[in-house]
Formats: sequence, structure tokens, C-alpha cells
Amino acid sequence: MNAGMKLWLYRIPFERLAETGIPNQRSLPMSSLFVCHRTVFTVSLLLACLTPPLSGAAETATAEVSPPALKVYKGRLIAQTMHWEGAEWLLRKEREREESTQRMIRTLGLKPGQTACDLGSGNGYHTLMMAGLVGEMGKVIAVDIQQEMLTMLQERATTQGIHNVETVLGELHDPKLPDNTFDLVLIVDAYHEFSHPEHMLLAIRKSLKPTGKLVLVEFRAEDADVPIKPLHKMSKEQIMNELPPNGFRLVHEFNELPWQHMMFFERAPLPED
Repeated sequence: MNAGMKLWLYRIPFERLAETGIPNQRSLPMSSLFVCHRTVFTVSLLLACLTPPLSGAAETATAEVSPPALKVYKGRLIAQTMHWEGAEWLLRKEREREESTQRMIRTLGLKPGQTACDLGSGNGYHTLMMAGLVGEMGKVIAVDIQQEMLTMLQERATTQGIHNVETVLGELHDPKLPDNTFDLVLIVDAYHEFSHPEHMLLAIRKSLKPTGKLVLVEFRAEDADVPIKPLHKMSKEQIMNELPPNGFRLVHEFNELPWQHMMFFERAPLPED
């Protein structure tokens, strides 16, 4: 598969693995599927019989913990999350040429001793570069919703002798970030996949120090020459339609990346504040 085709297949969603040749349950023999489904049904039935019913308060808490995922946000169709079995694409040799990643990382302005977050880290392509900038006295928290991605990241960090990276298994609606902690939160080509954008932005806002920055990097929807599916691009207009209403103020833009927007935001009062 050539680089152009890989780009066009960018972001392999869970339910489309069959199109890539990656095995999933749709490629299993019918007999295997029947046994699998029958087993799941049996176990589910047993659990239903053995588990006491939730109280009204517990049911309310569960509903609050797992809010419904959005399919559309402010007119934008939300993309599906890239599956971990496509993680090798994140480390492709062409990526530096296509995205000027080292220049992007330098533009973050990270300093030794700072605390940063790579949100939607995948297997750590950006995380490990960030770790070098903050140094041994600093720390980078890598957050992803797939443990397999974090395991690959940890293995890469160990191989490279990097010890100032911590991993956090987040949830679709909660990145599990501590409040008032980060000098910088970086999201590269992942925000457009958030199924709970308002929940996530609120958590990010709380996690930033008063002078902290959120840096959003997304493929340019305005540029038809960027060979990425439209679902995985964002325009500046759409970004500005989504972040300021959630308590962020644009303070800087870097427009020299080949294919991506790079926009710096700081905390701002929420509309209801």
C-alpha cells in the first residue's frame, strides 16, 4: 500500500476493520459467531439473575457516568476513533515530511520542568518528543482510551530509556486529568473524534494551570490538497465555533505546518460565569 492510499484510509474505525483486512468478528465463520453469541447471552443471563437491582440513586449515578455519545456537534459529523490495530501508521516514515512534527513540537514552547499532557496520545509519537523537552524534572501524561495504544507507548518509552512519561486510560467522556496541573495540553488529530466534546473540553479546562495552554492541531478542512478524508479535517471556523463557547480563548496561531492548523488557546470565562 502506498503512502497516498494510507492517507486516504487514515483513521480506521472499529466497525470498518473488515475493509482493511484486519480480522474482526465479521470475518469469523458463522459457527464461531453462533457459539460466541450464545456464550455471551448465557453469561449475560446469569449476571442478570445474580446481580441485585440498582437503587434509584445508583441508576442515576450510572447514567451520569456514561452520558450518551454524540454523532453530530454544532453541525459537524463526529469521526470514529482510530483502532489500535492501525497504530503502525502513526509511526510511518513519511510523517515528518508530511506534518513537520519536530517543528510543531518545538513551536509548543515547552520548557524543562513543565508538566504537559498528550491527549489522544496513541502509541506515543508526540509524547516521547515532548518528554525530551520537559526533561527529567518535568513530566508528560499520555492519555488514550485504548489500553493497547498505551502499552505500545510504554514499550517504546522503555526501549528509548524515557522515564518521565505516565500513561492514563481515559474514557470517552473523561480524560481522567487532575485539576490545575498542566502547563500545556496537546491534542493532535484527535479532537474531531471526541464523542463527548463538551465533557472533554470542560475537563481539559479544569486541568490547566491559570497560565496553561490548550494546543489543537487538526488537518485543514479548507485545503482540498490535504489528502485526508474530510471527516478527519476541521476548519478554523468550525474550531472557533466549538472552543470559545466552552471556555477557551484563542491567543496564538502557527500557520506554517504543511497540512495542519495549530491553534493555541487559554482558559476564558464560560458563558454562564
